[in-house]
Amino acid sequence: MPAGDHHAGRQVFADFECFKCHEVVGENFPAPKAEQGDVGPALSGMGAMHPAEYFLETMIDPNASVAWRIKHHKDEQKGYLGADGKSKMPSYNETMTVQQLIDLVAYMKSLTEGGHRH
Repeated sequence: MPAGDHHAGRQVFADFECFKCHEVVGENFPAPKAEQGDVGPALSGMGAMHPAEYFLETMIDPNASVAWRIKHHKDEQKGYLGADGKSKMPSYNETMTVQQLIDLVAYMKSLTEGGHRH
């Protein structure tokens, strides 16, 4: 996967309002509201937990990681899935450019301990 620009990726995160569903500790995005029912997993510290390809796949096909999450984190579903068992995360395949996707992955990978970028 090509290297992206995490600063540009942060802007993509803001432009696509990913913060409405995904919390990032240490950032100045508005906090997601749990009562809205569509809150996704917090992304703080996730950069160190997964390879770039994992983030790429989950953004291209949000359902790709559903089976893995159910198997390994049964208690963490927290409403991420719809009644049909599929991810509530919308598809951005028609609206996000490849460069935006690459930069967004770079931003996600920059989120290491405690949500701080390194």
